[in-house]
Amino acid sequence: MGGDVKPLYVRTDDFRLAHRLLAEFKRRGLPAQQRSLSDAIEADAYWFGTPDEVHLLGGRGVAVELDEVTETVSTWLLSRQLNGPPAQLIIGLDPGPRPGCAFFADGVLLGKREMDSIDESLESVVNLVEHTNPAQVLVRIGHGAPVHRDRLINRILSLGYHVEIVNEHRTSAGQPRHAHGSAALKIAMIAGAPVHEQRDIRASTGELRNLQRISRQRSKGQLTISLETAMRVSQGHLTMDEALKESGYDAS
Repeated sequence: MGGDVKPLYVRTDDFRLAHRLLAEFKRRGLPAQQRSLSDAIEADAYWFGTPDEVHLLGGRGVAVELDEVTETVSTWLLSRQLNGPPAQLIIGLDPGPRPGCAFFADGVLLGKREMDSIDESLESVVNLVEHTNPAQVLVRIGHGAPVHRDRLINRILSLGYHVEIVNEHRTSAGQPRHAHGSAALKIAMIAGAPVHEQRDIRASTGELRNLQRISRQRSKGQLTISLETAMRVSQGHLTMDEALKESGYDAS
């Protein structure tokens, strides 16, 4: 963290989260002190807690979910390596059901990784933007996986970020985990065609049939969502779980 050394706190009433955070900081050689929510800390100190706790107490709180401790700490550390807010944050996204993400701040690679879903990749982007506070955000998206690509485009445009589509041949299909992160790295480094308008998402019949197949798997063979519902899922209006529930599937 350079010369800007300040106390670091784990400040949460969630016992499991506190345990994981303390273990993560110890693994990284970062001295962190545990405090309760009622304890006062320095106004300029960083502290980690649940999203609700950070929303309640503010300050330099860093919101972290129980299953995202390592990723959140990594993103926070990367943002702390910057000398100040970058002029430009470039984000490369390799679209698909498990998007790859890569991040550059003023030409410096901050990191790359594969996400488990579109929502997770978007949350990662938003968190990094909040931590780095760049003057401009440019998101470059690979041209493959049209439905996932256009869902990402629509969501990112709604956040107010600049978007480009990069004509980059996909090489990650069938590759091991984290290959999508490497593809995203290539995408981030290639200038693309600017996108200014939301996309009308139209999945192919094959893609809709695949969503129906997934719905049968998710419901253990009890239900197949309709083509109309599958279209709404493809457009991002429903998650698969919401579609199944709306169609009458009870997971309990």
